[in-house]
Amino acid sequence: MFIRYKVMRHVIVFLIAMLLSFRSAAGVAPGLFTVALKAPGGNKNLNLVVGFRGGINFSQPLVIHSNEVLQSQTTGRLFEKKYASLFSNFGYQYAFMAMVYLQASTSLSFEPGFSTYRYNYTTLTGWTNGTDATDYIEYAASHRNSLSYFELPVILRHEFNGNTVTPFVSLGVFYGLMTGAEKRMTSEITRHTGTASIPYETASMVSNNTSSYIRSRMGISGGGGFFYPLGPVKLMFSIDAGLGMNNIVNESQRYFNAATTAGMYDIQDDLKLWSLNLNIGILFNTGTNQAGKAVECITFKRKK
Repeated sequence: MFIRYKVMRHVIVFLIAMLLSFRSAAGVAPGLFTVALKAPGGNKNLNLVVGFRGGINFSQPLVIHSNEVLQSQTTGRLFEKKYASLFSNFGYQYAFMAMVYLQASTSLSFEPGFSTYRYNYTTLTGWTNGTDATDYIEYAASHRNSLSYFELPVILRHEFNGNTVTPFVSLGVFYGLMTGAEKRMTSEITRHTGTASIPYETASMVSNNTSSYIRSRMGISGGGGFFYPLGPVKLMFSIDAGLGMNNIVNESQRYFNAATTAGMYDIQDDLKLWSLNLNIGILFNTGTNQAGKAVECITFKRKK
C-alpha cells in the first residue's frame, strides 16, 4: 500500500511540473507539441488526446447475502454487520488516458489505471449468563477492508458547447483485475453486570485478505464533468458512479483464511461494489480538437 501512495505522489508531482512547464512556455507557439496522425485507410486526421487523471472515490457495498462465523445465544443479539455510509469509505485512483475523437463533440477513451476501494462495517454480538439478561458478555469489532485493482475502463463522452468551459456527459464499461486486499480489525470484549461494564480484552489485527475475493470485477459507469482549456493543454474535472455487476467475494474460499475466520471471527458477505469517483486530469492535444486547433507536425521553433 505504501508503494502505491508513493506512485500516486509521483504522478501528481509530474502533472504539476508539466502544467508549469506549459505555462512558462508562453513565448512558444501552442502547436509545438502537436502531431498530425492519419486515420487507417484514409486521409482524415485521427484526433487523439492523451493525458493523466487521478482523484478520490467513495465506495458502498451492495449485499447479496449475509454470512457470519459467530452465532448469538439469543435472537436479540444477532451477529450482523452494520455497514458504514458512503462518505465514510474513502479510496483513491489514478490512470493514463488515451482519447480519440470520433466526431467533433464525441470521444472514446481508454483509461488503464489503479484503484483502491475501501468499505467499513462494525459487528456486535453477545451471550447472556443463564437467565439473567442483565449479565452478559458483549463482543464488538470494527472492520476496514481495502481492495486494490488494475482497471481497464472504456468511456464514451459527449461534449456540449460552452464559452469558457466545455461540459460533457459520459458512459462507460470497466474490467478490473485484483492486485491485493487487506483487512484491519479492532475488537473489544466487555462484560456487563447490571449497571457495571468491565472491559476484558481489546485487540487489533491486520491480515492479507486477497483469497477472500475473486480476481475480477466488471461493471458500468455514468457521469459528467467539464474541460477547461489552458493554452496547449486542457484540464478535466469529472464525477461518475461505477456500478459493479458481479459478486466480488470468492465463495469457495470463504472460510479458508484462518487469520480472519479464527482470528477475527469474520467472513465476507456476498456483495457487489459501487463507487462514486471524483477526478482531476490534464490532457495534451496531439491534433485538431473540438476547440478547433490546427494540426501541425512536430517542430522545434527558435525565438529570434
